[in-house]
Amino acid sequence: MNTIRTVLLVFFLPLISVPMLANTGFLDRSITLKGRTYVYQVYIPANYSPTTAWPVVVYLHGNQHQGEDGMRQTNAAFADAVREHRSWFPAVIVFPQASTRDYWFTSEMQQLVSAELDRTMTEFHGDPARIYLTGFSMGGTGTYCLAYHQNRFAALVIVAGRVEAGPNYTPEQVVSDREANAFMTASDPFAALAARLSRTPVWVLHGSGDEVVSVEQSRRLVAALKNAGAQVKYSEYPGVNHVEAAQKAYFDAAVIEWMFQQRRPKLP
Repeated sequence: MNTIRTVLLVFFLPLISVPMLANTGFLDRSITLKGRTYVYQVYIPANYSPTTAWPVVVYLHGNQHQGEDGMRQTNAAFADAVREHRSWFPAVIVFPQASTRDYWFTSEMQQLVSAELDRTMTEFHGDPARIYLTGFSMGGTGTYCLAYHQNRFAALVIVAGRVEAGPNYTPEQVVSDREANAFMTASDPFAALAARLSRTPVWVLHGSGDEVVSVEQSRRLVAALKNAGAQVKYSEYPGVNHVEAAQKAYFDAAVIEWMFQQRRPKLP
């Protein structure tokens, strides 16, 4: 009997003493807010260990990737770059999905992103000094809005985002945008936003041939950020259209490397 007990202890003790490793790759997750359940994705790198504090990236998708499936937002340039160049992304990555016919500039969707980020930080041991926010198109706009409200990000990477309301916004959407994001009510929204973002490193990328979001949106914000003394980088791709800008930005190793080099200073 003692021999059997010894064999069992030898077999099971390593399993008890070593933390269970999480599944890796793209994982399904869900969260319930105000009685409604939202589905999202979290990417876990292959070498993930729960004993290490991990960088966490939040990616906000562009328009037409909204839905209730929790998957469409991973069918885009950023997720493609993660799949093709996994070594570039030594991080946990959150892929929220805006609900159908909703937008990141609304208060409800910003609360959703924050809740999913908080859940991910707890579940996967995120490092508060290395939280990064990036977005394309509508997601770029959402990045501006979320960063305006929350001083928790080590760096922002924005591709083809807008500051001002788009020409296709309905009157109701304009009102919603102004109610949720105070900088939109300022006489100069670019300066008001830049003042709030001035302490966060920002890299803005845009194609000069963008047919969806005018490159002037990025040019004006970058000028305002520089005037506010911000640490800002700007890449403008000559003749590149809206979708191509995302491909160029997220498949540029220098952009990703720069993002992960940033750390949020410790508060006094």
